Amino acid sequence: MSRARVSCGICGYDAVVEATKLDGKHVRVEITSACKMITAMNEDLACLQWKGKGHEVFNAMPQSAVYQSAGKHIRHCACIVPAAVLKVIEVETGIALPKDAGIVFEDTQTSGEKDS
Repeated sequence: MSRARVSCGICGYDAVVEATKLDGKHVRVEITSACKMITAMNEDLACLQWKGKGHEVFNAMPQSAVYQSAGKHIRHCACIVPAAVLKVIEVETGIALPKDAGIVFEDTQTSGEKDS
């Protein structure tokens, strides 16, 4: 099993993403979060074919089963959980090594500030 903790940002709904290889072509993903939109994806991600003819995971975004599920359940298009799901699947299936990733804001202004 591969697991990652996702700090989702200002919404405050952090998540834990776990992927388990079921066999040589399939993986199961389970997301734990207080966000009902994110956890609604679990049913769609219970058994995904990640390898072989007809695979459904590592396609262009509109064709990826992960992003299709996110499009169906998550109303916030900037949610980073779908990308985290794909990264965890990559690690679990051995096509990528585990490496932390993130978004770090630098030199930002709050919405009430004006440019100088």
